[in-house]
Amino acid sequence: MKSPNRRFGLIGLACLLAVGTAGAARAGDPPKLVVTYWQQATPSPETILATQPDLQKTIPANLTYHAITSGPAALAAMKAGSYDFVGGVGNPPVLAAIANHTDMKIVWAQYYDYAGLALRNDVAVPDGLAGKTIGEQIGSSEAFSFYGWLKNRNLLGKVKLVNLTPPAMMAAYKSGAIAGGWVSQPWPNEMAAINGKLIVTSADMAKEGYPGVNVVVAKASLVKDHPEIVQAYVCAMQKTTELVAGANAIDVLNKAGAYSGGQPNSDDVIKLGKNWPYWPIADQMGANGIGTVGDPGSGIVAKVLYQTGQWMHDQGTIANPPSASDIAGYIEPKFAQAVVDGHCK
Repeated sequence: MKSPNRRFGLIGLACLLAVGTAGAARAGDPPKLVVTYWQQATPSPETILATQPDLQKTIPANLTYHAITSGPAALAAMKAGSYDFVGGVGNPPVLAAIANHTDMKIVWAQYYDYAGLALRNDVAVPDGLAGKTIGEQIGSSEAFSFYGWLKNRNLLGKVKLVNLTPPAMMAAYKSGAIAGGWVSQPWPNEMAAINGKLIVTSADMAKEGYPGVNVVVAKASLVKDHPEIVQAYVCAMQKTTELVAGANAIDVLNKAGAYSGGQPNSDDVIKLGKNWPYWPIADQMGANGIGTVGDPGSGIVAKVLYQTGQWMHDQGTIANPPSASDIAGYIEPKFAQAVVDGHCK
């Protein structure tokens, strides 16, 4: 990358160098793409990919990785052109990005929410929650699920919800500023370990009708211009789940966890990494996944997104939620279908 302070006397040379930094350095070079990963101790498919050189070689692109702590912020950055692949983003951020006409396609159903509600030991449930301050990531899939849980217990409007990133939530919990937090793992386990308790999980909330789903989105222009790259990336996402279940899983998880700040051999890295609720390959397509190539709106991903849009409208965060057909237009199942059909190298 050129130093912004470097000055060139020849305009022609400066223009030539400027052109060279837009995408690949030379014609024929692999495109330079930016992939996001979540800043957390527990390994993710993206940090596994980042720490497996042989797997990275299967993707015909030069990848760089950028840490994120917020789905809405990551998709806003994608809309601005900063990211090419964003993974692990839940239904509300994705729905909002669709409503904002973000240049993207959903290409892979990645995993279900793996979150929990951690509270101080002295907070009774559910009656003791009234009047308490709880941290959450407003606008996340976890927030959608927590809304349903509070609604089903007549606690809407009785609990003060504050918008915090996971690291900020942990700090607020330690200081006593909040009574607990509803957030993705490993954070609730870490809060519960400090004079606290784990009350409910996202799996419990899904059974109450408010599931949190997380997907991989790719820039729509990349899908159109370089489908071979997107296909290779989706194949690599499936391969990461196979590595977690393979003979070298401990080594794979330790490397991936260390990449994003996890301690080797800790429960956050090994136990949570092995138990992360990855989307089963058998459910990737059809009604339990991202639909079919001919009907992407038939899957649970599209239906949950539509349900989320109605919730966001009721919350006043979206004036005109996308229709079911609009949502289906943002889903491209052909890459997942190729994985299911065994076409990955």
